[in-house]
Order: sequence, then C-alpha cells, then structure tokens
Amino acid sequence: MSERSTSRPKREANDAHAFSSPSKKNRTPSASGAITPHLVTPSSARKARGSISSRVEDERQPTARRLPFGRTASDTVTTVEPAVRKIYSLVNSRTGSLGGNGAGGAIYGELTSGSMQKMVNLMKTHTDFGPDSRFIDVGCGLGKPNLHVATDPGVEFSYGIEHEKVRWLLGMSNLDAVLGEVEKQLQQGTDESNDQNKIGTRCTFAYADIKEARTFDPFTHVYMFDIGFPPALFYDIAEIFNRSLSPFLICYHGPRLMVDDYGFHVELIIQTNTSMHGSSESHMGYIYKRVSYGSNRSRSKTSRPISGLPSDVPCDPLFAGPWKAIRKGFQSLRKEVKETVLKENDSGRPKRNRIQTKSEV
Repeated sequence: MSERSTSRPKREANDAHAFSSPSKKNRTPSASGAITPHLVTPSSARKARGSISSRVEDERQPTARRLPFGRTASDTVTTVEPAVRKIYSLVNSRTGSLGGNGAGGAIYGELTSGSMQKMVNLMKTHTDFGPDSRFIDVGCGLGKPNLHVATDPGVEFSYGIEHEKVRWLLGMSNLDAVLGEVEKQLQQGTDESNDQNKIGTRCTFAYADIKEARTFDPFTHVYMFDIGFPPALFYDIAEIFNRSLSPFLICYHGPRLMVDDYGFHVELIIQTNTSMHGSSESHMGYIYKRVSYGSNRSRSKTSRPISGLPSDVPCDPLFAGPWKAIRKGFQSLRKEVKETVLKENDSGRPKRNRIQTKSEV
C-alpha cells in the first residue's frame, strides 16, 4: 500500500476522535469486531446527562454575569415588599409615576421601585441601614424614597426637604394618602403581624432650603437624587456634609465630581445601575462613607443635643421640629399632615370677586 493510502485512515480516525469521548463507552464494535469511534450527537449527550427532572437543581443555580475588570455578579431578581408596592400604588394614584410637576420639572426624575429597592438593599448590606437609621432626602420631590425607607427597612426618622413649593405639596399629598391608608387599616383591624405588610409612618416633609442647615445631624444617611443640581449647590451641600457627623452619602454622581471637584470628604463603597420611570434613561447610583478630615471638635460645635430629643445625638435646629413631630406618634402626625394639606389646598384656590355693574360704579 502506498504512503498516501496508509496516511488516510489516521486522518479519518483523528477527525472522528474530535467528536467523540475518549472513554470506551463511546466506542462500538463494527461487523468485523474492530472498535470504531462513536459520534456523540446532541440527543446522545442529553441521555448521558440524564433527564430534565434530574438536572433541574443545577439549572436553578444563578448564572454569573461578567462585569468590567474581571468582576462577576449573580443574575438575581430584586424583590419589593408588599407594603412598599402598596405605597407606590397610592402615590401613583395621587400624583402619577413620573417626576416633574414643578419648576424645572424636566430635570426631575423618579426611580422605579425596583431600582430604589436595589439601593436600599445595598445600603442594608454595606452601611447597616435599618430601624435605628435616620434618613434625609435632599430635594425629595414627590417623596417616594422617604416613604419607601420608612417602610423598608422602617427607619427611625425619614425626612425629605424640598425648596419648590408645588413639589413639596405633592409630596405632602402622597404622605397624606399613605397615612390615610394606615388609618383605614387600623380602623378595620387589619392584621399587621407580618412586617412585609406593615406600612411605616415615621416620615415627614419640609418646605425649606437645605442651605439653612449648618449640618446634616442627626441623619446617618444623606440621600439625594442629584441629577440636575447646579454646581453651586453641590459646593454648599459639601460644606454642610463635611461639618456633619453623618457617616454615609448616597447620590448619583461619581467620585471624580463628588470628591475631586466638589470636595466631599467621602470614599466610594459600592455602585449600581438604576433605571427611571417612563423612559430608557438610567443612572449609576453611588454609596459613599465618610473619611476623617480635621478634628471632630470643630464639627461638634455646629450642632448640639436639643431638649426633647436624644441627648447623645447632635441635631441641627432646622431638623429638630420635624423629628419631635415624628416622635409624638402616628395620630399626632396624621392630624398635622392632614391639616397642612387642607390648609395649603384652600389657600391656593383663587378667590372670586363680584364684578361691579355700571350702575354700581
């Protein structure tokens, strides 16, 4: 046999070997008794792996998603508690799911409930965000983040400050709707033994300018959806934050701006992508922790304990009244919010003047 004819079987055997398993189980005897490679087809591969039911546990395992710089993340679904979903439903029925509704409304936005829950979950994991925390939202708008965290994780004090009156009043209207729902549940004797169905009520909003504050004390978590904030405001907020004892800052601008340009005394802990209602727009959310600059003595002079509030927690005078109102309990807060909304709605209505006739002139 020629050299060409003897080399061909080797090449065919090598080609077949590329599609077969090296084990003897994948080889079948031919009619002459010689063992020939067995081609592994998709159906035979499935048989070797077993039935679908036998593989279900493996297929339920979350797959790792590749992130930049070699990192991975699990493809998990963000779960929003029933009470939080109820809050968003009440808010949407009062003021809609989108932002705006005020001066410069085009720059305002609202995170989806799932995106806000992502931020809350990261705050729980990395900043001990829980029932003992105190949360402020600078530029609270319609108030969704405040109402959200008042329920999950149920913070001690959830406070939103808004300088645009129309949006503040819309936020108060949303708070009134939520407190009204809680009042109805109490009257009906609804079972709230399950924490996931219990709506939190330690929340309030203020129509004020954050620049009136010297510090962010007593808040442990300073939050702001700062897309659209003017640069001058960032510098003012940085000065207030740096004078404070507040340990955490949550916002939507990266370290290059927050640390390098605006001078916040913080370092990045973690970040995540978030999405907006009603559009494909998305923003990266950043969670920072304070780093020490200067002495604590200089910061402590700017805010001190206030009568009627915990003696071991400094508090800026701007936030003292709202915190006291929260500590009075649900019934007092419900009455105050309801009266405020009714008063503002009545005062905003135009008054009719009787038109004089020519004979009366």
